Amino acid sequence: MKITRRQIRQIIRETVDMAMPAKEVMTPDYVLGALTKEKSARTGVPFITIAMDGINSGDFRASASAIMDALWIDDIPDAADKELEGLLADARTEDDVAAIGAEWGTRHFRSN
Repeated sequence: MKITRRQIRQIIRETVDMAMPAKEVMTPDYVLGALTKEKSARTGVPFITIAMDGINSGDFRASASAIMDALWIDDIPDAADKELEGLLADARTEDDVAAIGAEWGTRHFRSN
């Protein structure tokens, strides 16, 4: 059976599309769900508690780490963690944390 160039291109296009499914936007509800359901393996404390404690004490690195851990993010672009820490400086509520996490996560991990 002979395969034409056009058929090969179509097979490659379909294979790439299957390997790289369309990415969806992270929503605040998704992030808040991950923060409340997931717990630290070391302490057993929900990540939302760790994030809010960090914000209340001014330890934005701990808050950013809690968000990244809850979302299973460990390979981050350069300076993305510092950006998240800076964004969290303005957070006051759990909803603020979820909105910031969703916007940051979409920008760095789910954009096309």
